[in-house]
Amino acid sequence: MTAHEMRRLRAFYKTLLRFDKIFGPEEGTHIQSPSVVVFFDEVARFRSDFPNLLQPAEAFSFYSYRNNQGDWYTVPGIRAFLATALSTVEAELDQDESSLIFETREFTFIADTGLRLILKRDYLEVQRAFIAKCWKSVIILCGSAIEAILTDLLLKNAAQAQTSVKAPKGADFTRWGLADLIEVAVDLDLVSAGVHKLSHSVRDYRNLIHPGNEVRNKLTFDAEEAKIALEILHILHRDLS
Repeated sequence: MTAHEMRRLRAFYKTLLRFDKIFGPEEGTHIQSPSVVVFFDEVARFRSDFPNLLQPAEAFSFYSYRNNQGDWYTVPGIRAFLATALSTVEAELDQDESSLIFETREFTFIADTGLRLILKRDYLEVQRAFIAKCWKSVIILCGSAIEAILTDLLLKNAAQAQTSVKAPKGADFTRWGLADLIEVAVDLDLVSAGVHKLSHSVRDYRNLIHPGNEVRNKLTFDAEEAKIALEILHILHRDLS
């Protein structure tokens, strides 16, 4: 299963959990149509991506009766289907990570062959860390990759970079921080402005490497910062490929 498919699977699992609350036992034996129709529309969309994972089902299969308030459906039947769907998706998510197929990306825009291989390797590692919800690892790996990519990019445009109004005065490239690299790359229009808008999540990634810095600076991070860090890496790959 690819990383994209795993994300789709996790998203659908969260959808199932929400509907598990909507169709809870407190609803009694019958429920009106709007939420039922929405639920089975979600199931149909999911089955278009994973046709062999869930049994086909539609709202009319659980139809009970109509009155002046509208159509009513049987809650126990829907809950039985929902329970089966939840257990099926949970089992799929719990499969051994070694069976997953991760997306491979080439970094052909990088001049140094050794660095290209490192970035390719680390991109696979980022995906494993993301699926395992190791958010700190994702941010550190993405930050390192982003820094390497931008350093390589600005070295190819060294004259412009050094004269940018955003360039640190009197410092060579090896002493520039990630924030400086981002500011200069955006200033020179070498990467899209979206990188700058999202960059707050990775600017301090080096501080996460040392627990002391993490404590002193009261750094916090979770899934959202990890997603943004990965998105910046994807934007750079898209812009430079």
